[in-house]
Amino acid sequence: MVPFLSPKKATPPSPTALVAYGYEPGHAKWPPKVIDETRLGYVHAQSQHFYSRDIGRSSELAGRVYYFFGDTFCNNAGVSSNTYQVVPDTGMPAQAVYPDMDPNGFVPPLIDITSEERAEMQLPENEGKRLVFWSFGGLVEVSPGLGWTWYQKFLIHPGNPDKLVGVGVARISLDKDKVDGTLSAARMPDGLMFYPVEPLFGSFSSLLVGDEVYLWGQIDADVFLARVPKGNCQQRHMYQYWNGKEYVSDITQVKTVLQDFQQGQFFQSDLFGPRFPWVFVGVTKYGDSKVMLGKAPRLEGPWDVHPIFETYGIIRPDAFRYCIYPHPWGANAAEGQLMVSWSEHWHGGVIATKLHLEKDSGVHWAQIPLGSYTDHVRFAAQTKAMELLTKSYLQFTELTDPHRLRIEATDLTAIEEGIATIKQHIRLAIRREMNGARWEEAQADLARGRRRPSLGQRIGNIFSGLRDRL
Repeated sequence: MVPFLSPKKATPPSPTALVAYGYEPGHAKWPPKVIDETRLGYVHAQSQHFYSRDIGRSSELAGRVYYFFGDTFCNNAGVSSNTYQVVPDTGMPAQAVYPDMDPNGFVPPLIDITSEERAEMQLPENEGKRLVFWSFGGLVEVSPGLGWTWYQKFLIHPGNPDKLVGVGVARISLDKDKVDGTLSAARMPDGLMFYPVEPLFGSFSSLLVGDEVYLWGQIDADVFLARVPKGNCQQRHMYQYWNGKEYVSDITQVKTVLQDFQQGQFFQSDLFGPRFPWVFVGVTKYGDSKVMLGKAPRLEGPWDVHPIFETYGIIRPDAFRYCIYPHPWGANAAEGQLMVSWSEHWHGGVIATKLHLEKDSGVHWAQIPLGSYTDHVRFAAQTKAMELLTKSYLQFTELTDPHRLRIEATDLTAIEEGIATIKQHIRLAIRREMNGARWEEAQADLARGRRRPSLGQRIGNIFSGLRDRL
């Protein structure tokens, strides 16, 4: 016999009214679209000589902004394999000066050759060759006035392919004897950190996040990710490598995070809002001279990357451009601005511009607490929010964690109506859950033989009790 269930209505707890509301200003739209450009011209100070050079990656140290370059051709004074300039006023982001140019106009390299390397290069078999150190990955400041850079060491022989020796690490610090922002570099004494058969970690991009330095490196045009505690940058055994799921100590397990990129930079920004705080700007291996812009919810990806802008040359409009980098300090990301630079081929220079991206209209949001409910009720609330999303009633919904449901809409009325609908759905889910519990209890009683007596049995039991009293 099927047990009888009372039609008595359940009285579920009322969904909490402690809903958090807010408004988030508009961010750059996705896919991104450039709607205007403010040309900044060459990165160059009019008070100094114009030298052909490339890379042009910028970093900050001790409150100052620096540009770092590769081969710098100092006219008749010679060539320096790597140099830097300091930006006196970030309000004029393309104006930068050499703090250490000598009276003849030569700019000494920041990362220099050692006496042992100098002696080796003077051997007859190295005649006409040049040892260079190029830092494509930028500078990471790990404490005030102290940073690290990962440089590529090359052996250059004109008329022959460049020979990559490996990646080394150098400590960069302010020269305490000078007040003009002059830097000094100390190369890691224990040799190279990574070799050509490995991803060249740190030489593609580097970024400090909390107490960890994140480093990107390449094999060909495949980009990989590693990390190391900021106090252990010079210790190879402290590095960990992203294998697609987690960070591990075995470098052979490393997996790609991007493919087909020649140069670029990863950084944190509010350009695309809080759900996509990680941004990438770079250039592909195909020599198409286009600015590529990407976003991701996590450093590890997944990355969504689009071309947004065709670069141009000034002295060398005929050749493709390379070393495309962002300069987050030089633009207002909240206003949809993005400052980028690129390199011309010799005898050109580094060109900068400020791109203005199309923005969306901003959203109202609400967070509905779900912490006091069961998984079944939370799922029901999320399902109803997704239903409203598919009907274009809401613009976005996300279970930010098991205890909060976030909804977004461009209209505040839609948010309020969405909350009312979801709360109603929560009440229904609670009633269904409570009724289901009573049904399960009745089924358990039936299984134990505690069957509810029929009406005739109950009447018989009443008369039997009366007879016993008489």
